[in-house]
Amino acid sequence: MLYQTGVILVLISAVCYGFIPIFSLYAYEEGVTTLNFLFYRYLVATLVFFLYLAVRRIKIKLSWNQVFWLFILGGVLNFVQSILFVASVKYISAGLTTLLFYTHPLLVAVLSYFQGEKLTRGTVVAIFISFAGLFMVLDSSLGEVNTIGIAMSLASALFYTGFILLGNRLVKNMDVAVMNSFVSLFTVAVLLPLTYFEGGLGSPLTVKGFLAAAGCGLVTSNIAPFTFFAGITAVGATTASILSNAEPVTTVVLAALLFSQHLTGLQLCGGLLILVGGTVAVLAKKSVKEELNQDYSPKSAS
Repeated sequence: MLYQTGVILVLISAVCYGFIPIFSLYAYEEGVTTLNFLFYRYLVATLVFFLYLAVRRIKIKLSWNQVFWLFILGGVLNFVQSILFVASVKYISAGLTTLLFYTHPLLVAVLSYFQGEKLTRGTVVAIFISFAGLFMVLDSSLGEVNTIGIAMSLASALFYTGFILLGNRLVKNMDVAVMNSFVSLFTVAVLLPLTYFEGGLGSPLTVKGFLAAAGCGLVTSNIAPFTFFAGITAVGATTASILSNAEPVTTVVLAALLFSQHLTGLQLCGGLLILVGGTVAVLAKKSVKEELNQDYSPKSAS
């Protein structure tokens, strides 16, 4: 896959993930609980993924070792980071929660470095530019600082970092659609008993509530992870996580269009910084690849 194609796929993923708060608001307005919303979201995603595998006649060939790590990816990392992120909002503001959660690009970069991925100066600069831009986009009161809320949000970022790094490793040895199918399946499997003990599955109170959960499943749990892990094979985990900072920009724009929340000048400047940070990361990664290609070209070898 071309590097530019990988960049486009990751950006598509980020835009899709930006729809999560929008779908959530519509669902909560209809009385859907958090666990029910997550359950139906991942249930729809699982059905769509396995339908896709059947239509494309993609054979599922997984070792027990791969199944185990897919369970860790979906039933542990993906599940836990989702719950922690939502729970932290009960203790601290949504702005501070999101800001702390988006420390994951920095965590990915640091952990990727210890795993052997080269950390260029351009990548480091891109991380801090994107993080500064994110702070500006989330132009709101950070609210009262609460240790429990901060710990939950940072833990969510840490689990999501593990999700990205483990997913980046697994996707190299299996089909992207197969991997995402089982991630969704194991997430649903863990959500099912918890939703039951919460008071039973029931069904969303309205058609609108169900469509919000189903739409979230299709856009954010089908298209988003599929394009993300397809693109990450070309751009790498660090650059992919930085490009994913386009997600909050998407959320801010959608909130302005759908809920009449006007963008401030500070938010516009922050969105521009995030885009600049993503561009710097892409150019830095591209230059490293070009240098490696030149070093191992037949001409240099001779």
